[in-house]
Amino acid sequence: MNFNDGLDKALLDNDAPIVTDYEFFALGQRLLEAKEWAGEPLKRLPSGWDHIRARNAMRRLEARKSITADADFRSGVWRVVQSTRNGSAEEVACIVDPFCYVSHLSAMQRYGLTDRSPEALHLTTPARSVWNMLRDQKMAEDLGGPLDSERPLLLRLGFKGELRRRPVIVHESSHPAKPVEVRGEQTRITSIGRTFGDMLSEPSLCGGIRHVIDIWERDAEQWADQIIDEVDKMASKMVKVRAGYLLSEVLEIQDSRIDGWEQFAQRGGSRKLNPDAPYAPTYSERWMISLNV
Repeated sequence: MNFNDGLDKALLDNDAPIVTDYEFFALGQRLLEAKEWAGEPLKRLPSGWDHIRARNAMRRLEARKSITADADFRSGVWRVVQSTRNGSAEEVACIVDPFCYVSHLSAMQRYGLTDRSPEALHLTTPARSVWNMLRDQKMAEDLGGPLDSERPLLLRLGFKGELRRRPVIVHESSHPAKPVEVRGEQTRITSIGRTFGDMLSEPSLCGGIRHVIDIWERDAEQWADQIIDEVDKMASKMVKVRAGYLLSEVLEIQDSRIDGWEQFAQRGGSRKLNPDAPYAPTYSERWMISLNV
């Protein structure tokens, strides 16, 4: 088996719906270092592996019709023609941006927490500085050695207005979640606990505060341990106060971790349960928050 056939078979074995320039380069480097595929030695190995050789190999696979340019992206993304999966908008997004994940109302829908069907796909990706740090770590793990001009950089390709005919809304976060993977896909999503936390952080992206409170009252108790654990990790003091009020005073759940959030209550402040509505004189004495819903 020659090297190009090995690349072709490796793509089919991965069975991902798409491959990026970067992922193809990393795949080629692994094959070249192994010098075999599935126990069969590879012939006609290139003398080295750089972005020029990788580009030439991709052109040969394109000529074979093994891959074709993905029309949803300007460049750098290829459909794997014989993949058994077409790839949803969520999965394709998570392959192209290895640090993004499904969030907010889209995550709520995936977990069955809402009966609303968002037209747009909500994604969250780390803020630029965090993204670049994660990129450097990933490239070091994938490719080894120092970064240099002979290797393609893992690029933040971004998305057009639509992906797989679905509108996409991308949010940036300086404190991104640690997402979980969806079984059988390369899709990442906020954990169930973080999904509840995000409802209180940005209720306007989750159907509005009234919808959020309805969901908390109906479903939060069964996920209380996961919610408390995730909210405890979140940087936002306001989320802890809102969650503390709902868990302790509305759902009457007792937990020492919730008690610890009382330190973030702020007397004389203008904190509100609903960040998008005016301040109301009705408030929680324990959590010092206006119950303006």
